Amino acid sequence: MKLSGECRRILNRVRVLAAGLLVILLGAVFSPESIPAAADGKFTVVVDPGHGGADGGAVSSDGVTEAGLNLTVSKLLKGELEALGMGVILTREDDNALADGKKADMAARRSIMNRGDVDAVVSIHMNKFTDCSVHGPMAFYMEGSEEGQKLAKTVIDSVTAAIGAPTRLANPADYYVIRESKPVAVLVECGFLSNSEDVKLLQDPAHQKILAKAIAEGVYGYLAGNGLD
Repeated sequence: MKLSGECRRILNRVRVLAAGLLVILLGAVFSPESIPAAADGKFTVVVDPGHGGADGGAVSSDGVTEAGLNLTVSKLLKGELEALGMGVILTREDDNALADGKKADMAARRSIMNRGDVDAVVSIHMNKFTDCSVHGPMAFYMEGSEEGQKLAKTVIDSVTAAIGAPTRLANPADYYVIRESKPVAVLVECGFLSNSEDVKLLQDPAHQKILAKAIAEGVYGYLAGNGLD
């Protein structure tokens, strides 16, 4: 029997919840096979909400934690990517980490990113800096990756245009997620929790929606423009 798209999505959510419960109960070694395949689509994208569990990430001066914002924007991004016809796999769908301890958590994310059916990886984060005047989104690619640079440039150009910010260069880096990803990957810092104006914007549902839509359009623009369709 052929399932409808909605039924497949519901079934996928149930499988993800069941897999996560199994890991918690058994303390088992994480396996990428425990994460279901993305819904049918022209491309498959892994969306990684950074941090989670005991690792809340950056925190603003008034106590806004990065991990929750990452998850909110990532879920919106999932919806925007699916609206563009792409399949999406979230590395986490709730506030919990993927495994106990940072090392195990990151290894679990790596396993999901490096599944054979993945075309691109987008890791969502919030930034923080000692100079509170610094603000706005940034995009990072693995240093030396030509395709990573193309993806990051397409994404940051889309985001800055959508929010009316000055154009920003894509930045080379050596972060774990973009370094360990076999598919082309970008790490998006949506704004600075050290800047009071960014903190307000990053909590605004309308702004979150704009960010997610712009990131999705950038990702699709890269994939469709690189002969993968």
